[in-house]
Amino acid sequence: MLDFPLSSADFRARYFERAPLLSKAIARRCIWQLRDVDRLLEVIEPQDRSFQLFNQGLVPQHTYTHDAVEVGLPRRRLDKAPFYAQLRSGATLVINRVETNSLECRRLCGEVARFADLQTTSNVYLSFTGSGTFGKHWDTHDVFAIQLLGRKRWLAYAPTFPLPLSHHTSESFSQQEIGPAQLDLVMEPGDVLYLPRGWWHQVIPLAEPSLHLSVGTYAATMHDYFMWLSARFLSQQPSARRAFMPESPPTSAVREMFEQLRDAALDPNALRQFQHEIERRERHASDFDVESHIVNLGLVPGGSTTVRLAANTTFGDRSHVLVNGQVLQLDPLSAQIVGVLREGATMALDALCKRIAGAPASAVGSALLALAERDIVSIER
Repeated sequence: MLDFPLSSADFRARYFERAPLLSKAIARRCIWQLRDVDRLLEVIEPQDRSFQLFNQGLVPQHTYTHDAVEVGLPRRRLDKAPFYAQLRSGATLVINRVETNSLECRRLCGEVARFADLQTTSNVYLSFTGSGTFGKHWDTHDVFAIQLLGRKRWLAYAPTFPLPLSHHTSESFSQQEIGPAQLDLVMEPGDVLYLPRGWWHQVIPLAEPSLHLSVGTYAATMHDYFMWLSARFLSQQPSARRAFMPESPPTSAVREMFEQLRDAALDPNALRQFQHEIERRERHASDFDVESHIVNLGLVPGGSTTVRLAANTTFGDRSHVLVNGQVLQLDPLSAQIVGVLREGATMALDALCKRIAGAPASAVGSALLALAERDIVSIER
């Protein structure tokens, strides 16, 4: 779905947490129409945190929604007249965590997660005129902005507070030190812009229907590691449990504590355990496919069926994977399939079957279904 122009390793070496990256027309197969927006609006029940309108500030939700009772259950519904009026007057619609309501957005989150090897969530931004803007701000997570409909202008500025943490907010920092824009571009359908956290940016709608998906990636930081290490290690050390007396600062105890913390932080076992805890808490769900798993009980080669590894899959040796917090053992055929897919590409089912030597297509299809049931691979038909 996303044909990035460089490998994940090159991205990490050259751009990750360093600089923006514009990839032109790599999401051409994901272009939306306004009818796709309609379908999204039809399934989402507007809630305070997940569904927001901004028009020179946050628009109170009660002004464009109404409460109803449907089959005895309370519901909140959009009031179309004021909702449309807000959009016509320049409001921007923001739907947070949209991947929970849109399979297409969830798949795009998975594509970014596989490329960046990080957890992802997504918000969608819809506008129709050029009057709405959020002003200059920065985010505390990296962003992959995917233009799905129409165009939108982006201005990006170098950070004045690099790599902010989750509790930092751009509103707390002065904009007077912001230099000239490092990027001034118009995103077109299919374009993807990577923007590291801390980069000031301003998104300006144009006078046309425009929708982009903002996929946020979330990485553990060195701050997280030392907080984790301190919670597990320092409380066990007598030097850390001594009283800190202002009239007699315990210089020697502080020095001893930091030497112990330094040694603990560099311990390969501690580094490995922290990484494992991150991997075990990550979750990913592949697409449902009742027809293949229950009705047909197999995959038929041909057509446009594609296969790829699921996001957030970690490998041990050739016969073990860690996915959704569980270590799973693979049979020889499944291990061979996973080995081919580890190259990182989305493969057509036919091409994958040809790569698996000595196994009939039916056996490869059955193995793929078993892998999909355990969320190790994603199959798209």
